[in-house]
Amino acid sequence: KKVWVVHLSYLLKQGRHQEAHALLKRALTSLPSYKHIETMSKLAQLEFEFGSIERARTVFSGVLAKYPKRLDLLFVFVDKEIKAGEIDVARSHLRKTAENPSNKLQDKQMKKLFRKWMKIEEEHGSKEQQEEVKDVARSYVERRNE
Repeated sequence: KKVWVVHLSYLLKQGRHQEAHALLKRALTSLPSYKHIETMSKLAQLEFEFGSIERARTVFSGVLAKYPKRLDLLFVFVDKEIKAGEIDVARSHLRKTAENPSNKLQDKQMKKLFRKWMKIEEEHGSKEQQEEVKDVARSYVERRNE
């Protein structure tokens, strides 16, 4: 996997995006399926840094749609959005995950999600936005206790 990721990184740094995506297809056919998530996540991270933010969002969204319980991937996605200066987009991803009634996240995972969101609001947001996080957390707890 490391060799494929280094090669993808090289191609994206050189601005050869089409070749990088063709290489990704080859990598996914040769790698075992359990390494696909990590490889796709790394490609999305590299796209954020050296390529197109929109392509990175598309890759991350696809991976998160397929693996909605992987909070580690969501947190990497949110961190990359914040690093790119897209704090509102990061907030919307966290809100969408927290308010999704069909999410199958455990309470422990939701606690991590709300902590992460609150930390972001403490660093980049206002008191009103921090209260909004608390309101969403309260509504989640009320929904779970019904």
